[in-house]
Amino acid sequence: MLARRLGTWAGRLCGVRLLSSGASPPKAALMIIGDEVLKGSIEDKNTPWLAKKLYSRGIDLVRVEVVPDHLAEVGYTLHRMREKVGKDGFVFTSGGIGPTHDDITYQAIAEASGRKLEVHEPTLQLMRKFFAAKDPPQELNEERIRMATLPERSEVLYTEGLWVPLCNVDGTYILPGIPRLFRAMIEGNEDRFTGPGRFFAHLFTQSLEGDLANHLTKVAGDHPDVQIGSYPGTEAGLDYRVKITLDGRDKMRVEAAMQGVQASIKIERHNVSW
Repeated sequence: MLARRLGTWAGRLCGVRLLSSGASPPKAALMIIGDEVLKGSIEDKNTPWLAKKLYSRGIDLVRVEVVPDHLAEVGYTLHRMREKVGKDGFVFTSGGIGPTHDDITYQAIAEASGRKLEVHEPTLQLMRKFFAAKDPPQELNEERIRMATLPERSEVLYTEGLWVPLCNVDGTYILPGIPRLFRAMIEGNEDRFTGPGRFFAHLFTQSLEGDLANHLTKVAGDHPDVQIGSYPGTEAGLDYRVKITLDGRDKMRVEAAMQGVQASIKIERHNVSW
C-alpha cells in the first residue's frame, strides 16, 4: 500500500469548535483499557468502528493504544495522548467503568487530571430507576454506585434510552467497552465530534500494483496534500486488480491528483464523492 499523509485545510464545520483558515483539523486518540483485551480474551471491536466514524466526520485519529487495568499506565498514556491531539483534540477511552475491582478508569482519569471522585447524583438517580425496573429489582449496592462515581467538575452527557453517563474531562470522553453502548453514546453526541469535510476519488485498474508504484510515487510527490493509496483486489470476481484511492480536504487538489493518475495509468473506471 502506498500512502501520503494529508496536510492542512481550513474551516471547522461544527458550531462546537471553529477552525480558522490554515488551522489543522481536529485530532483524536483512543485508549482501550483492559487486561482482557491484552490477553486476547475479548476482541476489541471499538477501534475500527470509531476510526471509520471519526474519519467520516473529518477528524484525524492519530493514535490508538491498548493498556492494562493499571492506574499509572492509564494516567501516563492519557498525558501522552492529550499532548498528541492538542488542546482542541479529543481523547476517547473504552472500558474499565463497570462495578468490579479492576474497573479503574474513572479513578485513573481523575487522578491524572488532578481531580477527586464524587457521586454524581443525576446519574445515581437514573441508575436507581434502571435497576428498580429489573425483574426482579436489583439492589443499588456499593459496587454499582461506583459506576456513578465520576471525576468532579466533569461535563456529563446522556444518550437517549441509556442511563450510562458520557463523562467528559477536559476533552477526554470516558466510554464503556461494550460495543453496543460505545457506539450509541458516540452517535448520540456526534455533533460535537466534527471536522472539515473530505473529498474522495476511487480509481480502478487492471494494472498490477508493482507496475503502478513509480507512477503513484510521482503523483504523491506532486500533490502532498492528497492522501493516495493502492489496494490489490484479492477477492474472486472483482473487475479490477488494483483500487487507487485519493483523499483530501481540497476538492481542486484531489481533482488535480486524479488527473495526474489518469495521465500515467490506464484506468478502467472511477467514482468520486464531493
